[in-house]
Amino acid sequence: MAEIVQFAALGGPEVLDLVEAPATPPKAGEVQVAMRAIGLNRAELLFMAGSYLIAPVLPSRLGFEGAGDVLAVGPGVSGVAIGDRVSITPAFKQDAYGVLGEVINVPATATEPIPVDVSYRDAAAFWMAFGTAYGVLVQCGGLIRGAGQTVLVNAASSSVGLALLQVARALGSTSIALTRTAAKVGRLNAAGADHVIVTQDEDVVARIAEITGGKGFDIACDAVVGDDLARLAEAGTRDATIVVYGLLSGNTGALPFGALVSRGIRVTGFHFAWSMLDLPERRRPAVAHLLEGLSSGAYRPVIDRVFPFVRIRDAYETMAANEHVGKIVIDV
Repeated sequence: MAEIVQFAALGGPEVLDLVEAPATPPKAGEVQVAMRAIGLNRAELLFMAGSYLIAPVLPSRLGFEGAGDVLAVGPGVSGVAIGDRVSITPAFKQDAYGVLGEVINVPATATEPIPVDVSYRDAAAFWMAFGTAYGVLVQCGGLIRGAGQTVLVNAASSSVGLALLQVARALGSTSIALTRTAAKVGRLNAAGADHVIVTQDEDVVARIAEITGGKGFDIACDAVVGDDLARLAEAGTRDATIVVYGLLSGNTGALPFGALVSRGIRVTGFHFAWSMLDLPERRRPAVAHLLEGLSSGAYRPVIDRVFPFVRIRDAYETMAANEHVGKIVIDV
């Protein structure tokens, strides 16, 4: 038996329970992992509330990113062996598996090796943030190394936002980070932002024009949409790209067709699993680039705080309060 996180009703972190469950052998194509660290993601708050793209089937498991040691492999599995240290990526539907547990089974295709000298915590916090960042910037946004492009990042203090800043810098672009309050400016600068705009105090469109000499951004990474999308469309250069990868505002609103047409701005979307992990031709180059960055230390997730497994409700309450900068990780 092993403890897992489960919820039997929709709601906030208060619906989460620790329950005993049998550690069943992995099925064909699966591996069994003893979890050491688990990275939390905002999508899980939406999932437990019934507001995510996929609805939970109650009672439901939770979580799709973590790191641990392989205990067993199912029939037909190759490339993963007992004793391997692995990261778990969200290469599965959230209603089918859950990594919040002491011992869990996942598809072998959802694992990636943990480089030597990389901790379980860093490995658990890495893939969702940096995989999304690479996909948004390079595969959807058209970022080219050394091309002198300007990248705009809203929700910049999130784990993905901070990863976007690191990838943008590594590939030689200028980054502009958006944050609601001045309290996070210093940490965003330390994380690699070239410029920071405090949205509650400054005119965002005017500041972007000032920073770029009137040109506007080349690529915007939008986790918010709603009013933010309309504002961003006014601040881009001609033929700029806005990549939507989140719906934090809860309000999709109407597309700003006037600005899109008059400025030739393209709006596209990105989902880490569906837009990359499910597509081998996109996954292979992304994984190669990111593993190299993780191994070399060029890319490192920013971990705001760590909670023990028994305080899973507190961890999600902290996330819901929006007071953290970077990733929240669970030690198992």
